Amino acid sequence: MSGVTFGDQLVRSVTMDSDLSNKEGYAVKLDATDDNNVDLTEDSAAFPFPLLDCGDGSSSKYTGSIVYGGRAKVKLGGTVAPGDKLTATTAGVWIKTVTNTQHYGAVAAAIGVSGDIIEVIVERGTVAA
Repeated sequence: MSGVTFGDQLVRSVTMDSDLSNKEGYAVKLDATDDNNVDLTEDSAAFPFPLLDCGDGSSSKYTGSIVYGGRAKVKLGGTVAPGDKLTATTAGVWIKTVTNTQHYGAVAAAIGVSGDIIEVIVERGTVAA
């Protein structure tokens, strides 16, 4: 998935405190104290972002990029349908958002099941209570 773009994709460079090699399409969150750092997420108080490029792990500080707008490909952790709002599990895979007041970071653009990689529209929001 690295380097693949879908339409008007908005991308931001980030660093990671841990090696996220082979985690393209997983959900990450921006660190609360250093918003240039990211890590895998499951945090209803944070908006998840798709990890586009996770670097090569060749240094102690890993660099990569996240998608914050446009379209991206994500790795699923459950069944989704087009239009479903997606959030993240503790493993960083994307699932349908069902909990009131939970933040989401993408909207499914295709049908998929756990383990699939699908296209999404990157959009941040909160499920209404």
